[in-house]
Amino acid sequence: MTQPAGQPKRILFISTVADLYGGERSLLDIVEHMSDSWEPRFIVPGPGRFAQQLREQGYAVEECLVPQGIGRGELRELPAVLRLARVIRRSRADLVHLNLHFAWPVASAACLLARVPLVIHVRNMIGGRRGRLERWLFQRAAAVICISEAVKQRAVELGLVSPAARARVRVIPDARVVARYENGDGRPVRNELGIPAGVPLIGIIARLEPMKGQDLLLQAAVRVAERVPDARFLVVGDTMAGLHAEYAAHLEALARHPSLAGRVTFAGYRDDVADVLAALDCFVHPSRRGAFVSVLIEAMAAGVPIVASDVDGIPECVGRDGTAELVTLDPSAIADAVCRVLTDPARAATMSALGRERARRLYDARPLARMTEGVFAECLK
Repeated sequence: MTQPAGQPKRILFISTVADLYGGERSLLDIVEHMSDSWEPRFIVPGPGRFAQQLREQGYAVEECLVPQGIGRGELRELPAVLRLARVIRRSRADLVHLNLHFAWPVASAACLLARVPLVIHVRNMIGGRRGRLERWLFQRAAAVICISEAVKQRAVELGLVSPAARARVRVIPDARVVARYENGDGRPVRNELGIPAGVPLIGIIARLEPMKGQDLLLQAAVRVAERVPDARFLVVGDTMAGLHAEYAAHLEALARHPSLAGRVTFAGYRDDVADVLAALDCFVHPSRRGAFVSVLIEAMAAGVPIVASDVDGIPECVGRDGTAELVTLDPSAIADAVCRVLTDPARAATMSALGRERARRLYDARPLARMTEGVFAECLK
C-alpha cells in the first residue's frame, strides 16, 4: 500500500553492510539533503556503526539480513526473499533502494513479490559471469544508478543491462558534504602520533583488504624512505567484520622492513577523517580495482595531493587535469609520484587547489541529492 496523495513518498533503503564505510557515508549525505517529499526508512543486517549513526539521526531502522543470494538458478535463498518481501510490504514502501548491488537477486525477487519498484545502486565494479536468472532479476529493476561510467560499462559487458533498458541506467557519482572536509585540523592527529609539524606524512584511508593496495603503498614506502629520510607513513582502516586477517598480518610484516622501522603507524578505524586528512602531506590510494573511491573526494576537499592507481573509475573521480598523480600498480611508480609531491611544493600547492575546486564543483551532496531524487521520481511515475 502506497502513501496517500500529497504525503511524502516512503523509500526503504536496504544496506547489506552494518558498518560505516564509503558507500554508507555517501548514502547518508544524500539522504540528509533530500527534500521532505520523501520519507526514508532503512534496513540494516544488524548492529554496527551504520545502524547507530542512522538511529542517532532519527531514522527508522529495522534489522533484516539480506544475503547475496540465488545465483546459478538455485532457490536456496527463497526464505530470505519471502522474509524481505514481508518487510517491504509491512513498511508500506513506495520504492526500495539497494545501496550496494551485491544482494540484487534477493532484493529484486522480493520487490517483484511485494510489487514495489527497485533502484539498484552500483558502487563497486561488478565481478564474474552472471547466470540467466541473476541477469533477469537485475533487469527487473526500475532504475540503476552507477557511480561511474566504468561501472556502467561493466554492467553492460556482463549483459546485466539490456539494450532497451540503457535509458534507465544513470551515472551519478558518490557525494560528500564537501564543507566537512575543508577545515580539518591535523595538529591533534600529529600530536597523538608523535609526528612533528614539517615531517612529511603519507597516508591511506581504506578497509584493510588486498583490493585496496595497502601492501603496494608499504612496498613503495621502502623506496620513499630511502629518498626522503624523515618521511612517515599512516595506514587508517580496519578489516570488515574480521575478514582479511591474514592480509592485515602481511601488512604488519611489510612494515617491519628495516627501512620502515618506527615509521609506519596502523591507526585502525577513525571517525575524525577530516583531521586525519589535514595531517597528511600526500594521500595514496593504490587500489587494484576502483569503481570510483569516494575517499578520494574527501582527500580532494581537504586539499591533500593525491597519488592513485589509474584503474577502472578512479580517473573519472580525480580527473586527468593535474588534481592527482595517476600511476600504475607498481611500487616504484607509486614511490616516484609520492616523491614528486613531497619535493615540489609548487606542484603540491597546485594539486591542492585543483582538488578543492573539483570536489566543490562535482561532488557536493546537495546537487547530487537532487539528481538522485529525480531518478526516484521517475520510477514512481
